[in-house]
Amino acid sequence: MTGERSARLDGQVAVVTGGASGIGRACCHALHREGAVVIVADLQRQRVETVVEEMTAATADNTPLGFACDVRSEADMAAMAVLAADRCGRLDILVHCAGILRAPGSPPKFLHQMSVEEYAAVIDVNLKGTFLANRAVVPQMMRQGSGHIINFSSTSGLKGRAFDSVYCASKFGVVGLSEALAEEVRSAGIRVHVVMPDAVDTPIWNQNGPVKAPKNSLPPERVADLVTWLACLPDDTVLDHLVIRPFTARRRKRKKRKS
Repeated sequence: MTGERSARLDGQVAVVTGGASGIGRACCHALHREGAVVIVADLQRQRVETVVEEMTAATADNTPLGFACDVRSEADMAAMAVLAADRCGRLDILVHCAGILRAPGSPPKFLHQMSVEEYAAVIDVNLKGTFLANRAVVPQMMRQGSGHIINFSSTSGLKGRAFDSVYCASKFGVVGLSEALAEEVRSAGIRVHVVMPDAVDTPIWNQNGPVKAPKNSLPPERVADLVTWLACLPDDTVLDHLVIRPFTARRRKRKKRKS
């Protein structure tokens, strides 16, 4: 991450859930460099404070805030929106990155081997968390007459993958929820995008047991670049089908011509 600061988002307030690691952390830094006041929202207070300190050290022009919270909690998500409105006077951008691959300590397994508790753990964070976070910020954005919600699904929300059935179901759900919400709030001046990354080198792979991140996985900063670009789009512009994946150039061997 570079320390260069731009100003395309000066005066805007951005909340990033899951902001203390992986894609969320990269988004916090990228939005902060563009001039936004960033509220880092994540489960572990110490990690939240670390990211806030990193951004403050980079530039003191737009002081970031931290908020320890659980996206599964209705009260926490409501308090997150209130914090933005009370401390900053507005809430312009929600980047909802918080998510898990599977229940803590649960290895990849067949659907018929999965417990109801393992199912609920993933759905509660990934889908219910998206619902609660989005629902919490919409009223403030409606009062402003503007706002931008960027939710995170996955390419697993477009095609099912073996041993990830519930994760796939949750990410399919995020796509549907985001598309429906986009239609509901369009007339209020609120845009909703859903980003669908393929392989990205983040700590979520630690939840995948023996399966490691592919060697050509994208760094989270590339996804943050896309999020920043979306956040800086003109107000009259939206994009659909936002899949981001690694590009691997393949060299083709040239056949020698016979003389």
